[in-house]
Amino acid sequence: MNLRMLAKGMLAAGRLHLMVATALVLAAAGCGGVTAEKYQATQRQLRLSQERVRQLEHQLTSEQEGLRTLQAQIARLRGLDRKETMEQLVAPVKIDFASMSGGYDTDNKPGDDGVVLYLQPYDADGHVIKAAGSIQVVLLDPLSAADQNVVGEYHFDVPTTRKMWYGRLMTHHFSIRCPWPSGKTPVHAELIAHAAFFDLLTGRTLTAQKAIKIVRPPGLPTSTAPQP
Repeated sequence: MNLRMLAKGMLAAGRLHLMVATALVLAAAGCGGVTAEKYQATQRQLRLSQERVRQLEHQLTSEQEGLRTLQAQIARLRGLDRKETMEQLVAPVKIDFASMSGGYDTDNKPGDDGVVLYLQPYDADGHVIKAAGSIQVVLLDPLSAADQNVVGEYHFDVPTTRKMWYGRLMTHHFSIRCPWPSGKTPVHAELIAHAAFFDLLTGRTLTAQKAIKIVRPPGLPTSTAPQP
C-alpha cells in the first residue's frame, strides 16, 4: 500500500511538472523576445516531462495489477478452512533418514566419536524440501537395561537447524552431528536414533527412527541384554 501511495504521489508530481513545462512553452511561444535556443530547450523539457508521466502511469498500472492479484489470493485463502489451507502449503508431511547416516570419527583413533544423521523432510508429492523448524534427537541403546538405554538427547533450535541444512546437486538434508556425551560411550554397536522435527510453518511434529551401526573403541567392556 505504501508503494501505491508513492507511485500516485510521483505521478501527481510528474503531471504537475508537465503542466509547468507546458505553461513555459506557451509563454515562450507568446513572447516575441524568446530566442530559438530557449524555445527548443523548453520543448525538450516538455517532452521529457511527458515521457516521465507515461513511465509513472505504467508503473502505477503494474502496481495496481499486482495488488489486485494479491487481494484475489487473500480472498481465495479466506474461503478455505484450515485443513484445505494446510493442504495448499508446500510444507513437510514426513521426515526420513538418508542411508548415509551412521557413526563418525574426529580424532583418527579407533572407534566412533558420535553419529551423524542426515534428516530429510518430504512434502506431499514425495520431494525433499528445505523447511524451517527445530529438531530433537534421542539415541537409544536397545540392548541395555531400560533405565540405562538413553545414550544422549540433543536439541537444535530453528536458527541452528537452518545452518545445518546441506543442499547440493545430488542430496539435500539436515546434517545433524550427535557426539557421545562426556564419559558415555555406547556399550553396544547398534543404536536406535529417534528424531522429531517441529515444523515452524504448520506446527506439525514429524518423527522418524533408524537403526544405526557404530564402531566402538577396542577393549571397552560390553554389557549383556537384561534377563526378563
